[in-house]
Amino acid sequence: MARGKGKRMSTLALVGWAALTLALGLIAGLLLGQQGCNRREAPAKHELPKPEPKKPDKKATEPKAKPNAEIAKPQRQEPAPLPRLALVIDDLGYVPPELVTRLCSLPVPFSVAVLPYQEHTRESAEIAHRLGKEVMLHLPMEPIGYPGPGHDPGPNAILYNLPEAEVRHRVQMALSEVPHRLGVNNHMGSRITPDRTRMAWVLQEIKARKCFFVDSRTEKDSVAYDVAEQLGIPAVQRRVFLDDDKAFPAMAQQWERALKLAEKEGYVLIIGHIYPETVEALEKLVPRSKGQVRFVTAGQLVN
Repeated sequence: MARGKGKRMSTLALVGWAALTLALGLIAGLLLGQQGCNRREAPAKHELPKPEPKKPDKKATEPKAKPNAEIAKPQRQEPAPLPRLALVIDDLGYVPPELVTRLCSLPVPFSVAVLPYQEHTRESAEIAHRLGKEVMLHLPMEPIGYPGPGHDPGPNAILYNLPEAEVRHRVQMALSEVPHRLGVNNHMGSRITPDRTRMAWVLQEIKARKCFFVDSRTEKDSVAYDVAEQLGIPAVQRRVFLDDDKAFPAMAQQWERALKLAEKEGYVLIIGHIYPETVEALEKLVPRSKGQVRFVTAGQLVN
């Protein structure tokens, strides 16, 4: 009885150990298998996993439509500035005020040069100033051929044989004769303007009154403009005479020449005289030139 019971217990113990051994084996097998799988799936240390290529994003490749406010518009090109034309009308002072008023009623800027010591000197300067025109002194100077007929520059002119002190005094007197004057140009003067010494006397007095200077170029060998530049005086030279011939076709031709020079060089200064024929011609020529040039005064041209 005791022997049979011991035998059963021994058998049960063996079965238990066998089950435990089998369980431990299964667990060990699972662990070893997992490690083997992990070793097979791990990449080599020197190799990195290659990223999968991304598919292009259609929305990213399509150009974005700009809002209406951002749509580029063609830039508007500004028109080139018009060339400048400075008109100077000489010899005011001896003609009736009615002709001066008619001239200065032209609706564009320009300059007038007034002779000193004349019957209508001051009145002419006042009319021009009141009507918005620039006033200049038309300074009398000795021409070649003086004192022959047609070569008289007028009273108290700058003469070649005058001493320096008298030349300076006469310039000062003439400047004080013309009210509202901002600049000076020479009346005649072909004997004076080629002389550097005498022009220096004249221009030093002009500079002292803070005036600009226009060389009328009555003599091809004039050095007046060069001396003015050396002295630091704002200056410009005449390029065209309008009315050497008072016939309208001739003046129209000279006017056209001035327009072409302005277009080529950017500016031009043209001088005429207060003849009735010139005033009538300007009443026709000025309106037809609007849009081709910008009318300025001589002072605006030099400054």
